[in-house]
Amino acid sequence: MGLNLACEPIREDIRRVAEHLRGLEVLRGRHLLLSGGSGFFGKWLLALCDWLNEQGWMLRVTVISRDPERFLALQPHYRSSTWLAWLKADVRALPALDMQADFLLHAATDSSAAGQADRLALFDTLYQGTRQLLELAARSGVRRVLLTGSGAQYGNALEEGGWSETDTRACASHDALQAYGEGKRVQEMLGALYAERHAFDVVYTRGFAFVGPGLPLNGHFAIGNFIYDALHRERIVLNSSGEALRSYLYGADLAGWLMTLLARGEAGGVYNVGSDQALTIAELARRVGAELAPGKPVEIPSATGSGLRSAYVPDIQRARALGLDVWTPLDQALRRTALWCRHCA
Repeated sequence: MGLNLACEPIREDIRRVAEHLRGLEVLRGRHLLLSGGSGFFGKWLLALCDWLNEQGWMLRVTVISRDPERFLALQPHYRSSTWLAWLKADVRALPALDMQADFLLHAATDSSAAGQADRLALFDTLYQGTRQLLELAARSGVRRVLLTGSGAQYGNALEEGGWSETDTRACASHDALQAYGEGKRVQEMLGALYAERHAFDVVYTRGFAFVGPGLPLNGHFAIGNFIYDALHRERIVLNSSGEALRSYLYGADLAGWLMTLLARGEAGGVYNVGSDQALTIAELARRVGAELAPGKPVEIPSATGSGLRSAYVPDIQRARALGLDVWTPLDQALRRTALWCRHCA
């Protein structure tokens, strides 16, 4: 069934989160351009758009994708969706198009380890893809744009405490390992330049860590690996001492946040997107075990004793001022993810 409303757990999650959403009326009857529709962000956004249209919103969505057919083969639920259209194209080289649209939500970028293996290509996609999409927005009469950035823009997180949007620390521009974070910073500058030239509103988001159906369970995301271990292996294994601090926002919450920020975020404003409920990676592994595989052993290497630990946890006061919150507690998020893996994946 995939990650869509045909899967009852997804429908339940979207319906539950939608009860918290306010101020989205500006989206009624409008046309949204969406990049990254086949990724984790995009699948949850499409599920929310689908639900809104079931309620009579008449929101049209055009997804820009290199391979729409591959997505539809995995998500056949959308083949009959009359509100959904596809533009087959690479965001780095969009064709000249004559269309009218009201909103652009740029959610495309591969944050997986495989996607970042070729850092020059990654940086090029961030720069060229964003510029091409902003050019399309300008030609199409778009009035509001949301760009999805990353907490990686803040640089190496070696201090405890929430990262605020006003924090001026940033990734090292001379370090190739920082290509993803620096590319996201360039994306924000492009947004500012196009907003200045074309007088449309741009809202900037910086995403942190997420959990939920659709998150790879065999990649470089610790929480995904732990869930996989809990469901399929004899023990839950950490590859580190587990001292780093992380926090996780559920996919349905994420979709609600992004649509709210697209509709109501302050023009030129920056918003962290994530949970501020921190825990160590070791605590996370134990929580996953307790919720999904009670009694299964958790294997944690000895601490290194370096005295430094990363803290990839956002301050979300700005988002809370718009009524956004962590609506799905971590334990519930773990259970919902496992339920989807068992019945809908």
